[in-house]
Amino acid sequence: MKQLHSFLVNYPFLCTLLLGLLFFVLPFKPKPFGDGEYHEGTIQLLDYIASGFQGAIRVDKGLVTLLYYAIPYALVHFLHLSTAYYLSGVVFNVLVTALAMRLLVKTFTHLQFDKTAQFWPVLLLCLFPIPLYYAMGILAEPAAFFAVAWFVYSWVLLIEQKNQSKMGTQLAFALLLLVGTRPNLLPFAVVFVLYFWTNATTWQLKLKCTALVIIGFLALQSFEQSVNTESPDFKSTVFRNQLLWSRFELRDEPFNWLPQHGQDAFASSDYLNNLKKRQELESICEAQQLDKTDYFIQWVKQDILSHPLLTLRQYFFKFFQSQSFVISPLMKSDKSTLLKWGIHAYINAVNYVLVFGAIWGLWILFKVKKYTLFFPFLFLWGWSLLYVCIFHSEQRYMFPLRAMQFFLLAYAVHQYTGRQSLQSCDAA
Repeated sequence: MKQLHSFLVNYPFLCTLLLGLLFFVLPFKPKPFGDGEYHEGTIQLLDYIASGFQGAIRVDKGLVTLLYYAIPYALVHFLHLSTAYYLSGVVFNVLVTALAMRLLVKTFTHLQFDKTAQFWPVLLLCLFPIPLYYAMGILAEPAAFFAVAWFVYSWVLLIEQKNQSKMGTQLAFALLLLVGTRPNLLPFAVVFVLYFWTNATTWQLKLKCTALVIIGFLALQSFEQSVNTESPDFKSTVFRNQLLWSRFELRDEPFNWLPQHGQDAFASSDYLNNLKKRQELESICEAQQLDKTDYFIQWVKQDILSHPLLTLRQYFFKFFQSQSFVISPLMKSDKSTLLKWGIHAYINAVNYVLVFGAIWGLWILFKVKKYTLFFPFLFLWGWSLLYVCIFHSEQRYMFPLRAMQFFLLAYAVHQYTGRQSLQSCDAA
């Protein structure tokens, strides 16, 4: 046991790589290229660069994820093989996930956490390596997970006055990566930058970090608009569809937490009712020549006001549904029911050790008045939960926060073991 303890604490990077190798041979993985937008967009980005910055690029959900995958894809672009792209992306994702864990352990070391506190996050990663599951697909989640780990690392070291200028620069790039891979977190970034200005750092540092974030964000937006092939109506369509879907999620089937993506044998009545309502509202808008987005917003507002208790019940279940994990390929397979539910009972038991451990850590931060850590982490977690309540609720929106939750759990364990040590000394 001592050898395992020592290995996990001292070699988190290697441990994560080994988990990645294990996951690669397991039969349950996400769709290799997700919905295909990042894969196709990254190839178009590389072709755009190779042709002297001529052409167009498909950008569905943010340019930064395409830039992220352009790194591994560029190494095999000359082959023009989907398998080569996939393998390069998976290897890169595993390396980035391992680096994220390394950053978190470095954060623990800088704060002089004891070995027990450093051990628990890596142990939970081994017991339920969901970051490696997401690393097996060309998805935005691995980059977002790394972005949160980088954000935690740079912010903690900055407020601990460890090379503030360097950490301030890293903090700005971590925010850009986070918002670029998870655009729904833009409101958090805005609130955090405003909070950053209340921090007791120099004006020069505040100006530099803010300027890097704003200029970087505007530059990315400008470039995206100049090359994007998607219709301007694409984002507004996604917005109103997700807003409407939020009113039906967990409405009649509050315990059906399987991700809903189509009219197949696993489609819930809530999802089908959502599609019917969408068609009805769109028909009204077309017949009366109304703005669809505005009409959808008004309908959702009225539905919330008309069903306040139902809305509260939905939000209650979404708190757990969005932070639980359902492996769709497994649940949709022909494996035995006992195996399916047994695996999900196990992974979510481990998962909720982390979730409630992180809540414990957040409470301790508040209790000891460590507000410079408490408020940013509360903002990040709180906005993410608010988003899945108001819009489409899915585990992938909450997944990147696991990096922050690993830190909060380690902080809670460190405080607890430190208190136990003091009590033992007093008793002696």
